Amino acid sequence: MGIHDELLGAWADFNAKKITPAQLKAVSSGFGIYQQKDDAVMMRIRRTGGIVSLGDLEAVERLLGKYGVPYAHITTRQAIQLHGVRPEAVADCLADCEAAGLRFRGGGGNTFRNVLVNANSGLHADTVFDVLPYARALADAFYGFEAAYALPRKIKIAFADRPADRMLCAIQDLGFVATRDAAGRPAFEVWLGGGIGNKPRVGFRLYEALPAEACIRLAMAVTDLFNEHGDRAHRATARLRFLRGTLGDEGLADLARAYYAKAEAKGYPACPEGSLTPETYPVAMIPADAPARPGFEDWKAVATEPLADGTYAVRLFVPFGNLPRPILARLNDLLRRFGLTRLQLHQAQDLLIPRVHPQCLTALHAALEETFPDFDLTLRSYVGHITTCIGNTVCKIGAADSPRIGERLARALDAWLPADTPQRQALARLLTTDVRISGCPNSCTAHPAAKFGFQCRKLGGQDVLIPFSPASVEPPTLGEPLPTPLAVDDLPHYLLANLGLA
Repeated sequence: MGIHDELLGAWADFNAKKITPAQLKAVSSGFGIYQQKDDAVMMRIRRTGGIVSLGDLEAVERLLGKYGVPYAHITTRQAIQLHGVRPEAVADCLADCEAAGLRFRGGGGNTFRNVLVNANSGLHADTVFDVLPYARALADAFYGFEAAYALPRKIKIAFADRPADRMLCAIQDLGFVATRDAAGRPAFEVWLGGGIGNKPRVGFRLYEALPAEACIRLAMAVTDLFNEHGDRAHRATARLRFLRGTLGDEGLADLARAYYAKAEAKGYPACPEGSLTPETYPVAMIPADAPARPGFEDWKAVATEPLADGTYAVRLFVPFGNLPRPILARLNDLLRRFGLTRLQLHQAQDLLIPRVHPQCLTALHAALEETFPDFDLTLRSYVGHITTCIGNTVCKIGAADSPRIGERLARALDAWLPADTPQRQALARLLTTDVRISGCPNSCTAHPAAKFGFQCRKLGGQDVLIPFSPASVEPPTLGEPLPTPLAVDDLPHYLLANLGLA
């Protein structure tokens, strides 16, 4: 039986009303395919490290048109979700995605999930080395590693190319931070046993300098460990961090090293040397420059980051992380005009363009303003740019409509910090990256790892927010829930007061 045969059979039985939604979910969740509250379907497309090609985006645009999907959603785990797929169209949509090289397997359920990579890997002035090739090699190896698709619960892996992004790796089940060994060779500082859902924890260092090419072998060893020792009887305590709670850090570390010692004999591979091709990004250029438009300097300060080679990374702020088909079509045309073929999905549900020539910035800003007067890719407002999960209008387990809560906060901040306010530019990066609102304890926005994290709850039938204390990056330390819930209407004043502006 092929990988998708059971899934396609389950969908056929469900459409014929032979099985229940719960029976369908038992099969479809492992592919990141879930029923929404309105009985339409969400399909989650994996993209390792959030890297998408122009061809990927064009394929997604075609899917939106063919299947009447209202938008593509960028997730906080650097994936793309198609929302509103008709149940009877799922099989055909799945086939079209697979034909376009858009993978689903492991998008949800008790599986190996999408591999995260920090923004602009390999391009920072303080980059140790580019980790994208290692992330890609690991994801490719795991795609056919059957042990990774019937786990006690999900396992999450991340890579970072510099210590400044260590937190990203420390809150995963398994994280790899670029470093070098005593001889100067590429290596990974390895973090194990973190997580940000129920009872979040920062991981601990398993290795100070694991040879970089061994990351696949170690990840497979940890997967075997989790398969054999994870709690399959109790879903709420089935993640790797709960096994850590039972064994202790030293006990889990000893067990992980023992499994790793046997991994080579089991045939688990090192990264194939030929697979470690650095990601290449063409420099965005057009034939002629353009004069700076009003607002250019503010946009440059908020949306761009200078890179080690003298180019800039440019962040395109995507309202609510949602790209409707007409917007995506216009965006694809603009990217083609600027000679861009690679982008990265940002964890704040935005798009990241690496390597824009400095002389091209004014032209890019002008093109964005002209092409998208009805869609705020340049942060004219905060509305749609506070990081939230998808919310309970779509998600069956969400406690509140978190995007609407984020929108109310954004409108209040727009009124408090209008365009001519000096603090607006200074706070824009923080507000669009370090304020995170999750609709339930699953922490889809990683709110415990934020400077300002909030979790939605129902209290007395009303939506409230549980504020978290600020997380710290060095050493990685998660925020803790604070004892006093906030009314939704009190959120703007709370945030401004903690920023010293109220």
